[in-house]
Amino acid sequence: MTAMQDMMKDPDVNLVLSLADDLLMLGHVQGDWTGLGPILEEDIASSSMAQDDLSHALVLYEHLGNRFGLDPDVIAYERDVADYRCCDLVTMPDEFDWSVAFVRRWMVAHWADPVLDRLAMGGKDLEDRCRRLRAEQGVHLSYLDDWMRRLGAGPAEARERIQAALDRITPLAGMLMEIPGRDLDVDEDFCCGREELFNEWVTAMDAVLSGAGFIMDITLPARDVIGGRRGEHAEHFIQQHAEMNEVRCEDPGAAW
Repeated sequence: MTAMQDMMKDPDVNLVLSLADDLLMLGHVQGDWTGLGPILEEDIASSSMAQDDLSHALVLYEHLGNRFGLDPDVIAYERDVADYRCCDLVTMPDEFDWSVAFVRRWMVAHWADPVLDRLAMGGKDLEDRCRRLRAEQGVHLSYLDDWMRRLGAGPAEARERIQAALDRITPLAGMLMEIPGRDLDVDEDFCCGREELFNEWVTAMDAVLSGAGFIMDITLPARDVIGGRRGEHAEHFIQQHAEMNEVRCEDPGAAW
């Protein structure tokens, strides 16, 4: 068994990869908005957060690389498509609708916050890394929450577009809570309290939305529902993965 295969069979690794892969792909997708933000403030902020997402993914890949003797770039770029643990929500096409891109980023930021707290219980090295990332992700979250409140207090068009984005995304958002790992037993108790995490995530988002005048309805998927976290990715992920790896395929020694 190779080091990569050994890594992918570890339940705790699959939890780390869920967040790392989400951030890697979200940073890649959000990078498409560089220069296209609706206002200069958001253009700069969106680009900055996309860069942070990529660097935060690297920090988590470095932890796994140190643990399993692997190059972090190999972990990021050279796994089979089915070995990526990201939720397809992060690569869902936003069709350059800023409201959709914004709501998705906001939901993922709220999800990353409690997940980092739980991953921090995975040993000293991971704890140090997650606490640093949580502080930086907290800045993202504060910024995005402020925007959500501003949009809720804005004109009718702004409120309607954000509510439409929430209605479009929430049916998919629950899959952030899919149990990761296609080779793992769905009954294994390694998800740090899945229902508790879901409730914490939804409660935090609802607190912001209720104050802004928005509503959403997210359902926790059944434990046996299979999606991106267990390797069953949508076509848009496969396309984004190929685009992201284009340089790596042409120049295997390229580093990020």
